[in-house]
Amino acid sequence: AVVSTQSTGASRNMKSTLVLLATLVVASSTDVKSLLDTTYTDGAGNNVTLSDLSGKYIGLYFSASWCGGCRKFTPIMADLYNKIHEDKKWEIIWVTHDKNEPDADKYFKEMPWIRLPWSEVATRGASMFKLTKQRFIPSVTMID
Repeated sequence: AVVSTQSTGASRNMKSTLVLLATLVVASSTDVKSLLDTTYTDGAGNNVTLSDLSGKYIGLYFSASWCGGCRKFTPIMADLYNKIHEDKKWEIIWVTHDKNEPDADKYFKEMPWIRLPWSEVATRGASMFKLTKQRFIPSVTMID
């Protein structure tokens, strides 16, 4: 199942973020698995594969450094992530909508989760965004 939400206002708090995670978007699990089957990187530059994420809920976080709403939502999301990602077996994959790699790299330093490599943003990242039926950023799609 794919669960999707969008945050468009800076005034959203963590509680409303969790409530928003209840909206379902239908997607084929085969499509999702094939899209997720790549190598990600963490903040230290370590590789993380889909098999490393086995048994975890996966969230796709679509945002960009130039997006004011994203800049306000990312710290809220990071706070939530830091509180529950280990205990709840939850991982976030950041899919940037930045226009260039240096901006994406700088913005990623503010995030505690893993990211889709820049080389796959235009192809795999765009397909992830389309499959999850997102239209705006910031947005989060949870996959179980």
